Amino acid sequence: MKWFVFCYWYEPDAPSDPVGLVRLWALARQLAGHGDSVTVFPPRYRSSLLQRGFSIVSIPLLPWSVLRPISYAVLSSVIGFVRACWSKPDVVYYRWMESPHPLFLARLFGAQCICEVNGEPVPPWGVSGLRSWMTHALAAFALRRCDRVVVLTSGLGSLVRSQYGVQADRVVVLPSGSDTEVFRPKEMSLCRQEEQLDPACQYIGFVGSFYRYQGLATLLEAFARIHARRPSTRLLMIGEGEQAAAFVEQATQRGLTSWITWAGRVEYTRVPTWIGAMDVCVAPFCGDRGETSPVKLFDYLACGRPVVASAIPSVNALFSRANGVVLVQPDQIDALAEAVLDLLARPDEAYRLGREGRVFVEQQFGWHAIVRALRDLVRPIIPHDPDRHRIMASK
Repeated sequence: MKWFVFCYWYEPDAPSDPVGLVRLWALARQLAGHGDSVTVFPPRYRSSLLQRGFSIVSIPLLPWSVLRPISYAVLSSVIGFVRACWSKPDVVYYRWMESPHPLFLARLFGAQCICEVNGEPVPPWGVSGLRSWMTHALAAFALRRCDRVVVLTSGLGSLVRSQYGVQADRVVVLPSGSDTEVFRPKEMSLCRQEEQLDPACQYIGFVGSFYRYQGLATLLEAFARIHARRPSTRLLMIGEGEQAAAFVEQATQRGLTSWITWAGRVEYTRVPTWIGAMDVCVAPFCGDRGETSPVKLFDYLACGRPVVASAIPSVNALFSRANGVVLVQPDQIDALAEAVLDLLARPDEAYRLGREGRVFVEQQFGWHAIVRALRDLVRPIIPHDPDRHRIMASK
């Protein structure tokens, strides 16, 4: 099969190289690994130019925030059309965006169209204003006409059906997962040696973007309590984001700077080494996080590490102590601190949770399984059937 993948993404704090396309890089690599032809049309970010294993057609963007998505929509439409004239796609797959041009391209060339909704949109549900109205109108137009809408959680599926009126039989839940060949258990001592960490300490770790909704303010306060009771503990903070400076300032004011490693953004292939150095991994999402796929939990567990995570709906739906995750109420400093302290005090239990989490991800949420499910989803209406698409588009 031939795939065209469109994936506009923009983070206000990091317009030169956002990190939000990791799932689509993994998806493209796995599809190519199954023998499919995959062409991805990402914005021209540094990370886009570093991808290997599939075709990349990077789209230049105008630098101004208002024109950035417009420039992507126009240029990717033109370039996609030219590429499709040369090599017609069987499937056009795109992550939800304000422009429905991937749908139009799919219909023009008789391809199946799949839209991925991986989180609540921005502006969020229910926000008033002209831009919000236009955004939702465009989304409703496109989503109702796509052959399938892939959502990463069942909660997102409910929102897509209720907000946009998408028929239930077109909504398919395909959760995020982890590349279990890249993210795998490693010897803790070797990981610490590689990252030049003190082997005598115990490490709590977070990997992700530094945004308010990640609950990092709660994590820092919890760490202050953990460190007061176990002075050998250290905190590893892997990532960056718009709230990074505020979190560093919070840590400084609490006198925690000497015990925290701010690693910044690290290369994708180095992330498993940092996770491997951790005794306990954390995902302290805020209670108002909304519907999203907790990608970091899959990677933590794939590396065989126990996890303490906030019990928000999208986490509750997939994880429990039975598969390696200790759930705590979100935004509760004491609950987070006590759960982490319990695992630090019981290394055998921590090891058991990490082992079971690895098995859980390997069996159900490895990328091989997810991509097989996606290919099985599109195979029934391949090859092209332009008449069918024209009928669906008129509905």
